[in-house]
Amino acid sequence: MELKKLALVCFVISGIAALIYEVAWTRPLQMIMVSTVYTASILFGAFMLGLALGALIMSRYSEKIKNPLAAYGLMEIGIGLYGILLIPLFNILPDAYRAVYSFSGNFYLFEAILGIAVFILILIPTTLMGATFPLIAKYITGDSLGKGVGLAYSANNIGAIIGSLAAGFLMVPLLGIKSSIIVAAMLNLFVASAILFNAAPSLAKKAVPAAILLFFAISFFVHYDIQEMHSSGYYAGAPKGEVEKGKVIFYEEGAYGTIAVKKFTDTGGLALFINGKGQGSNMANDWRVNILLASLPLIYNPESKNALVIGLGTGTTSGLLAESVDVTTVEIEPAILDAADHFSKMNHGVLENKRNKIVISDGRNYLLKSKEKYDIIIPEPSDPWQSFSAALFSKEFLELSAEHLNDNGLYLQWVPLYEISREDFRSFYKTFNSVFPYTAGFVNIREDELISIKSKPSELILIGSKSQIETNETNLAKSLAKFPESNRKDLYDAGIGAIDNIMFLNVFYANQIKGYAYNAAQITDDNVKLEFSTSRLAMSKEQSNILSDIETFKEDINAKRE
Repeated sequence: MELKKLALVCFVISGIAALIYEVAWTRPLQMIMVSTVYTASILFGAFMLGLALGALIMSRYSEKIKNPLAAYGLMEIGIGLYGILLIPLFNILPDAYRAVYSFSGNFYLFEAILGIAVFILILIPTTLMGATFPLIAKYITGDSLGKGVGLAYSANNIGAIIGSLAAGFLMVPLLGIKSSIIVAAMLNLFVASAILFNAAPSLAKKAVPAAILLFFAISFFVHYDIQEMHSSGYYAGAPKGEVEKGKVIFYEEGAYGTIAVKKFTDTGGLALFINGKGQGSNMANDWRVNILLASLPLIYNPESKNALVIGLGTGTTSGLLAESVDVTTVEIEPAILDAADHFSKMNHGVLENKRNKIVISDGRNYLLKSKEKYDIIIPEPSDPWQSFSAALFSKEFLELSAEHLNDNGLYLQWVPLYEISREDFRSFYKTFNSVFPYTAGFVNIREDELISIKSKPSELILIGSKSQIETNETNLAKSLAKFPESNRKDLYDAGIGAIDNIMFLNVFYANQIKGYAYNAAQITDDNVKLEFSTSRLAMSKEQSNILSDIETFKEDINAKRE
């Protein structure tokens, strides 16, 4: 093959490797740093800054390099070797993250420190990647500057497209993060070998064997510690000893997220993690939320025949609903199904229940394509700062869901009080209430409940409907009495077996807070501000004053009515 054509082919391959690195490095770094929109911006910004710096430096010295292809080949060796050296470096990053977590009180300072740290971490490989472009461009251009630069640029972009698609949809889900990085490093060494043996044979005989030997030595000994990856991130504020009590018993790197199940050695509890953040467990508080999500719509709409659950999670909400109605559960990540199997006791064996149909799809896209109408729609609890769930809090999504509800249908929305400010809740409630004029709100627990577990309310469940919501407790008690015995047992075990216990958790009905959030801005697809504002609060974990804000408003309304 002509050397110029070989150089272009190799530049395509190095572009593939570069984007495999970017995708594969992003997963563990997101777990360590918390998977927020700010983290994504830091990672992509640091990557692009390294590329720009490398191109800038090399553009000043490329004219002095007599054999640009030989220099390109050596840089590919450097990229490949450092790429796999990052694997063991990931294991020490959780401790480093915990060390700087003390700065999290100042969000912007904290994020700036993280940005600098990530930039330094990937500075060498990204700078080398950026430096390869001027070298290839110089070699390809010859007398045709525009054509040469265009060919080099297009070749690298083609590789980038292939690499991002291959890494995200094939390599990480099938091979895992560590193996994907090793494959990318192999591509770098392949490119280096092909280029050096053609452009600088004498140099190749010395450099390539040494690089391959180092590659295999490092690849054999590098270790990617899943347990360590789960010791910081969202939980960096907790003592490390507490975090390390959990042992990862299930782990899978899917196309849409990194899924894990941890078993806690002190309590025997199980917890589901997505990208390092807990998304449900069999511990009392989490279990109770799922029980309420499944039970409240059946209490308020006992004639329900079918339900749509967006997100499988631990499978508990779908499993409890499927005891009474036909359920369609839409889950985007297939790996969640294997994880949910670990929670079969609490989800009533939902994966084997014939009344529950699993659909592998994005929830919003499913609703856009479906013509089915439901009596109940429930998005599984997902934090609004996570990219895969942020769009579920917009007015457009709520309107889309409302179109798929029957006339007396109910929509239930989980709200994390510990991650949302009073102002943001007012915005979301106004958005929610604009779509569902009849609403009710329930907390997950109250401090003065007569149960063994004492905790402050930390989560809120909103019920929305286009029709009047039943408020007569006698009628609600009759609905509860119709529950299957298995569901009644779960309610009693959770301390909410009687209608009085459940109504004790009620915070408001729509008529009690009419006019609440009147001046708040609504949340829309082009202004999903919760993704940004809750990302900042996710770090501080300060308890919000939302409930006191609601109670104060109710008192003011009652005072005016009197």
